[in-house]
Parts: sequence; C-alpha cells; structure tokens
Amino acid sequence: YQALDLVGAPILDGLPIAGLELAALGNDDPKPPQQEANNSPSIDGKQESTKGTASGWQENGTFKIPVTAHKSSGARVSTMAARVRTLQKHMLDVPGKWLQAVEKLPVKEYGFGIEVEYQYYGEVGVGTPPQIFKLDLDTGSGDVWLAGQQCQVCGRHKKFNPNKSSTYKAEGRKWGISYGDGSFAAGYTIRDTVKIGNLTVPNQVIGLATNESHAYQVDTVDGLLGLSYSGVSFIPGVTTFLDNIVENSYLKEPIFSVYIKEKDENDYAGEYLFGDIDRGRFSGELTWVPLHQPKFWEIMLDGVSFNVDGIGKEVMDIKGPAIIDTGTTLIVMSDEQATEFHRGIPTAENSDIYGWIMPCNVEQVVPGNLSFTIGGNDFSVPVKHLVREPVKGLDGWCFSAVTSGASNFIILGDVFLRSNYVVFDRGQARVGIAPSKH
Repeated sequence: YQALDLVGAPILDGLPIAGLELAALGNDDPKPPQQEANNSPSIDGKQESTKGTASGWQENGTFKIPVTAHKSSGARVSTMAARVRTLQKHMLDVPGKWLQAVEKLPVKEYGFGIEVEYQYYGEVGVGTPPQIFKLDLDTGSGDVWLAGQQCQVCGRHKKFNPNKSSTYKAEGRKWGISYGDGSFAAGYTIRDTVKIGNLTVPNQVIGLATNESHAYQVDTVDGLLGLSYSGVSFIPGVTTFLDNIVENSYLKEPIFSVYIKEKDENDYAGEYLFGDIDRGRFSGELTWVPLHQPKFWEIMLDGVSFNVDGIGKEVMDIKGPAIIDTGTTLIVMSDEQATEFHRGIPTAENSDIYGWIMPCNVEQVVPGNLSFTIGGNDFSVPVKHLVREPVKGLDGWCFSAVTSGASNFIILGDVFLRSNYVVFDRGQARVGIAPSKH
C-alpha cells in the first residue's frame, strides 16, 4: 500500500488531520459490488436527498446505547501501541524508537489492580434490514467504517453484505486509514442506512474494508462510528453521522452524553445517551464550557493538580486546549507538560524506548487523585487509574496513562471519561462535565 496526500483534508495547526488514504498498487483491487437497483424511497418521483429522514426512533427523540467493555489480546492493546495510534490519529510526530518497539510489548495482567486496555463498543445496525456490528463510538473521528463482504482477512469480524440490504447504494471511492504501529484498514465507500438505538439515518457514507492489518483482524470491535463534526474524517467532504442527525433534527436536543464505568460481570461499562442528559449518572451540576476549536470537541483546560491524601494540593504548570476523545485510551500532553506532570510522582522516569513509566505501586506512594480544572471546577481521576500494564523486563515498573507527544493541545481519553460524565452539545458548541456516579 502507498500513502497518498489527501487534497482538501481539514487542517489543525498547519497539519492535515484526515490521516492517510491508502491506494492498492496494481490492477487487482477489489471492486465494490454493483448496485442492481435503487430501492431507496422517493418523493414525487425524485430520489431521496442525502440527508434522508428518520424512522423508528423514539417519539421523544432520545435513545440510549449500552457500552460493552471487552478485554483484548495482542500487542495492539499495549500502552505503546495506544500511544502511537493516538499521536498518528491526530497527525503528531512519533519517536522512531517507539515505532520499533511497539509490537514487542506484551500485555500481562499483574496484581495491584493494574489497568489493562479494554475496548468499548456499542451495537449499530447497517443496511435494511439492519446487519448488527460492534462499533467503537469515537468522538475523535468522523467516519463510519466496518469490514466488507470481500475482505478475506476479516474472519473474526462480522462482514457487511450489500446484497442483503435493500437500501445499499454503490459509491466506490477508495478509502483507508493507517497508523504508525502498523495497523491499517482499506477499501471503498458506499452509502446505506445506519441504525443506532431507535434512530434510522439513511444515505450515510460508509467505508467498507476489503483489507486490514493483523492488528485490526484480532480486534473485538468490527469497526468505528465517528461522532465528531464534519471535516474530521479520513474520507474528505463527508457529512458525519453526528451532523446528519443534528441537521435533520432527529433528536429531542442536539446533544449526546457519555457515561463510562468499570465493567461489571456482564461486561456492561456504561452508555451513550443521545438527545438527553441522565442526571442520575453524575453528582452536582454540569459545568458548561464552550468549544475552543470548531469541528473538534476541544475545550480549554485551566490547570492540573495532584491532591495527595494527608499532604494537600500540588498545582502543576499545565493548561491549554484539550480534546475530549472517547476513541483514545490515554491522556496525552506535550513533552514539557508530561515532564511537569510526572514531577509529582516519585521515581517516575521517561524512558527513551518506553516513554513515561512509574512504579506499579504508585497508589501506595502517592495516594489521592489527579484534578483537571475546567471552567473553574475540578474534575478528578484516581491515581490508580494512571497505572497501566507492567513494563517487560523491568520488575515493579508500569506504563503511565499520561504520555507525551502532543503539541498544541492535550488529549483527554477514557482515563478521564471513566471518572467524569460528559455531555457533547453540538447545537451550542459546548461540553458539560460533572463527576460520575459509580
């Protein structure tokens, strides 16, 4: 596969954010199935518009999607791999030594209640009648993509079969994503109906993978459903699923709320609520903050501090724009900010190969929590959530959930979201945050 520049890709700080498009070399590319007939609804003899209409949704315009957490296996779920994917997803530089080491780090679960990576997904229907897929609901992406029927290496995943959908429409643009840890998926685009909860959205652009790397082949999830603004997409010029449902007033309110928790015995790990707010899921009142950057769920972070039991509050010189990204596991800061952060953790080190590592028993050394000041209020993350999997060959050392590599913005991933309820308000370009109830 050959990486090609994307013309017209959205720009952040002078860098294209849409990632890489993959074009297969040679003349044996899989071709999209031909559309035998256009079975989409029509109005007055004219084909339905791209925006479409909603059907089957709740009368009050709200619905809830349970989130399932499933522990993954393989190197792709290591902290190193998660770090590389996060940086490349946001078009940031990755140190060469990290790329060389990323596939050599096994994930092992030790004692201490150490964090290992879980994949969070919701069930989404594609086509008519809907074919159900496990998709990553990602506020840091704009695409909808999943495995197609022609993918010969996607055996673990459910594959979308266009021949079984009466609303399928061929489109055929080449599409692809690629990350520095070696993971990629590539194929072509189609249009079809997407059903999530009780909401049905027709004519959504979808990427069908005809090839994917081993890292994706062993994934629990079948693909991704992006929840960003239009313009943050691997497929340029696409109206995202979120903007489709908001622009067509499918929801009671143009918002969705995210609640993530420790998974229970049934792998239930929270929910996405579209069109409303569940006030039983958080404490106190929501703190509303405006978006700093249009198209991104980016806000201003006013400060970061450690609250150590029995000692008090240690304020750090960390602030600036921050993207809230449900598709990212870690918290990513600039090199300087990550250094400042780890100053508060005794004996934490920045390894040339592994990045930031810390003692696995850090909760005993620094009991307390990490606080993020946003909109004048503090939002906490327990210290124990900062400890990731053990470092191979370094007894008693674990990867840190706070890593370096960002440039002009901080990325707040699931480490932050597991402790804080977040409302994404597309209508008023803002987010609301409150401490989660667990």
